[in-house]
Amino acid sequence: MYFRQLESFVEIAKQNSFTKAAEVLYLSQPTLTGHIQVLEGKLKTVLFNRSGKNVTLTEAGEILYNHAVNILNLREQAFYCLSQYQGKLQGELAIGASTVLQNYVLPRLLTDFNNEYPSVCFELKHFDSEAVIRAITFGSMDFGFIGTDVVNPDLEMCPIGSDRLILITAPDISLVGRGLSVDEILNMRIIIRELGSATRGLFQQALEKKGLGLEDLNVVAKIENPETIKKCVRAGLGVAILSEQVVQEDIKFGLLNGYTFDDLDLTRNFYFVSHKKRVLNPMARVFKEFTQDYFKEAP
Repeated sequence: MYFRQLESFVEIAKQNSFTKAAEVLYLSQPTLTGHIQVLEGKLKTVLFNRSGKNVTLTEAGEILYNHAVNILNLREQAFYCLSQYQGKLQGELAIGASTVLQNYVLPRLLTDFNNEYPSVCFELKHFDSEAVIRAITFGSMDFGFIGTDVVNPDLEMCPIGSDRLILITAPDISLVGRGLSVDEILNMRIIIRELGSATRGLFQQALEKKGLGLEDLNVVAKIENPETIKKCVRAGLGVAILSEQVVQEDIKFGLLNGYTFDDLDLTRNFYFVSHKKRVLNPMARVFKEFTQDYFKEAP
């Protein structure tokens, strides 16, 4: 059995660093190095390119990586089957999610899952959608949640819900009607999300279909945090484009006004994303099935 060696190999590949992997695994660097030497000796090949502090997989290492992840996940599946036999699902579940999903969609899902599986602990990591995709593609994350569609033959994209972007204004600003034309916002001071955000990406795509770009707008700020954007809008800095999920409570209680567009398609899906060539560990598979059922039943 080479489980410890494979665990070390996978963690080094994820971290691109022996030092960081040793910290994550609570091992000394000599022990970690010894694990890799055992694997390389057994396989008679070099698994890592070592250039100063940079550590990357060799071609042989890349071949081994997906198999190693699957082996470790199959081991977890065996433990899971035993825990199910004993009537208990337990452990830690690492979840990567983009901003809107993490802050406004997942809290209810995680609460319901925890009510059913109270021995599961969550580690929720924040990324923008592009970073989630990169992490899954390169193997530093098993699965995640994003708000943009991706064409990638290695990724499995499972739609779990829908969303749309709307224009928000301060409560003392009232625009005529609820359906806007993009021409009406060209001269408005507007706040947008940061580069890499799925919200910004969708807005830019919709503008491009109308022959427009961000350079045609009066952009006064680019802000990562949706809560900060809402506060800036209420303070009068400008209007903003945000997910309806983010602002529905604010609109309900009169803290913001919200408007849709008649001539921009700003609808999108949310996705549960995983790698097609890697087996999800049992806990992640249970969570995926729970997630799909949860959103099927959601109003």
